[in-house]
Amino acid sequence: MTLHDSLGQRRYLSVMRRAAAVIGNSSSGVIEAPALGVPTVNIGTRQQGRLKAASVIDAGESADEIAAAIVRALDPAFRATIAGQTFPYGGGGTAGRIVAILKSVDPAELWRKRFHDLPGFAA
Repeated sequence: MTLHDSLGQRRYLSVMRRAAAVIGNSSSGVIEAPALGVPTVNIGTRQQGRLKAASVIDAGESADEIAAAIVRALDPAFRATIAGQTFPYGGGGTAGRIVAILKSVDPAELWRKRFHDLPGFAA
């Protein structure tokens, strides 16, 4: 085992891709790990209320709950059920869609302020 202050984004994601599972309570286990097809054991309530993929297993803080969640995350049957999962945050390509929308807009129109009078409130 080695310790690093920071791996940087590229190395971190490269290491995560090779991991059998991500264990902890970081948003990385809820967002990046599912996108890479890596199961997550999410410990405690820190990520409570967030959208989560099927590959995220919530566990309490006891050793028994964590151990059971790790066994499930490593189970080949569980891993088969999450293959090809639908991601709650979309399928990627957001930057391309934003660029396409920006290219379709006339910049001169962005500066024009539009008003919408409500019925019965016209001046």
